[in-house]
Amino acid sequence: MIATITFLIFLNDLGLWGLIAGVIPIIIHLFNLRRVKRVEFSNTTLLRRIKEESSAKRRPIELLVLFSRIMAISLLVIAFAQPVIKDESTSASLGTDVLIYLDNSLSLSAHGENGASNFDEMVNDGSSIADSYPEGTSYHFVENAYGNSLTTGFTRESLKELLTEVEQVGVDRDAQELYSRIKGSDFVGDVYLLSDFQGKSDFTSIRKDSANQYFVKLIQSESLDNVFVDSVFLENSYLSGEFSNLLNVTLRRNYRDNEEVNIKLLIDGQLYGTGEVDFGNQLVANHVFELQGALPGLERIELQIEDPTLQFDNSFYLSINKVDRVRVIEVYDENSPSFLNALFEDNEAFQFDRIDSRFVDNELLSSANFLLINQIQKPSNQLISSVNGLLESGGTVVVIPSAKSGEGELSRLGIRANAESQERVKLSSPDFENPLYQGVFEDEDENIEMPEATVSFRVLNSELDYLQFVNGRSYLSKVISDGNLFFFASPFDIKYSSFPSHALFVPVMYKLALGSKVNLSNLYYYTDSETVFFPIDEVNPGSIFQLSSEAGQLTPDQRIDGDRLVLEIPKDLIRAGHYSLMQESESVGTLSFNIPKSESDLSPLDPAFFSELAELNHVTVMGLEGDGDVKRFLEAKIIGTSLWKYALLGALFFLFVEIILIRYL
Repeated sequence: MIATITFLIFLNDLGLWGLIAGVIPIIIHLFNLRRVKRVEFSNTTLLRRIKEESSAKRRPIELLVLFSRIMAISLLVIAFAQPVIKDESTSASLGTDVLIYLDNSLSLSAHGENGASNFDEMVNDGSSIADSYPEGTSYHFVENAYGNSLTTGFTRESLKELLTEVEQVGVDRDAQELYSRIKGSDFVGDVYLLSDFQGKSDFTSIRKDSANQYFVKLIQSESLDNVFVDSVFLENSYLSGEFSNLLNVTLRRNYRDNEEVNIKLLIDGQLYGTGEVDFGNQLVANHVFELQGALPGLERIELQIEDPTLQFDNSFYLSINKVDRVRVIEVYDENSPSFLNALFEDNEAFQFDRIDSRFVDNELLSSANFLLINQIQKPSNQLISSVNGLLESGGTVVVIPSAKSGEGELSRLGIRANAESQERVKLSSPDFENPLYQGVFEDEDENIEMPEATVSFRVLNSELDYLQFVNGRSYLSKVISDGNLFFFASPFDIKYSSFPSHALFVPVMYKLALGSKVNLSNLYYYTDSETVFFPIDEVNPGSIFQLSSEAGQLTPDQRIDGDRLVLEIPKDLIRAGHYSLMQESESVGTLSFNIPKSESDLSPLDPAFFSELAELNHVTVMGLEGDGDVKRFLEAKIIGTSLWKYALLGALFFLFVEIILIRYL
């Protein structure tokens, strides 16, 4: 028997050829049947009869012993050959280089069918992949924060240790971005994509990349219910002085399970307002908070949703930075009234200049946000050209006619108007729904005492009336044009109008001026935003801007483009929250970042898409048939289930049978 085992060890390199060793027990058995020399004794008849009876009884036992030996040796040979059994439906095989992409975006916070978070399941899958490959395999790793280089190689142990250190981040990577990074590293081998595939449906490049073998892990969430902030905007794009504004919040839910949620508004860490949002039968619901313009801390606003499902996106951050000073320029004649000069000159919200219509400065006019043509009888060609240029660039122009203005002169400014009867008529109460008047009146009284004015001109190309006469004619109207062109139907002289001395005059003119310069700083950005714009008045040469938060500081790539700062945001470093924009040691504003909506807007995966993907020879989809266990899938489909343990147990069993047969029978 020892010789037999030694022979099997020798045949181990020959694999199943070692089964030839099964002939050895047969040869031994045949030797036992060799003829012996017969010696006759007297009186041996009884012994001969006993021997024949014993031989007849032992022959079956000897055959069983022979069979047990043959099976033991055969199974021992099979164990050394390490046979496997696998599903032949896939042609994939294991490579020597492995790359694992672990999606650690926040959408993986959703829970899977086993009750654990999808992220934890993905980490376990990564460890199972490492355990499934033989020693000596080279591993590479990538996650959404790009915390390491793809060219860095890991051993099985170092990779499993790294997996335990990966944390979820508020940034996601689409399939095309991942493919570009893989190709840029010149990696060739087995690529594992472990993700919930939110926003990763474009597999065009991966479909064509037959140089790599792709393994896609399909994961299904138990629940996709979630409520999140879809959008936030101000009713007016400016907020200044004592004027109130409305903050419009739009909430969205994935499914119709959560009918009501509570929402809180915090300003600079202090609770400012609460509300209850009722979705009814809709997926979208709105809520409005009223903001006072004089509130401190508006650059740090936080919305909090009481959503019992997913927690990672229940806070939404936004910033209302102070609007830069509006550049107001008045073009006047020697007979122009001085109402406007007194209105804008000493106000810190405005940078005010006056230009004599006889000495027009084109460069100064082009810098205006708000241009007032104050009762110019005959505007020059130079002034007309500047007005058109300002309107085309998005500026605001307000034309106050002179009593001697002609229809032709107004037409050159883009205003089609006919001279009227000069009858003095009272103005109608304003439309309180118009954003121009929001926050102006404490009580919206339609019986408010209104000023009077002469109907000097009738506008023919009015787009929107902000003030009207009681006879229905326009007094203050927005004229159809390429930009924001406004026209008053009568001069501001006391003889023609009492509007400049009315309480409505100041807020209307201020609101027109403030609205001419929108806040170029967005209320918020997302953590996957690549470019951020921020208005800057004055920049010291060589100044470096930094983003500062509680987590530390980062210095993005930056450049100055006119009157705005352009920042290239490293989305692998940015996190949700408020960031102070620092110029040297001074804060010049605040930027707010939030989780991308694609992370919050969870949607079920389409199995048909992955079924089609699985038809490609170089793509294997794991979990498509319901079994999402990576280790079992690889064993069944790729590696195969090893049978050597079972063969070894079988060999020991037959050896035990042989011993029993020889010892007791």
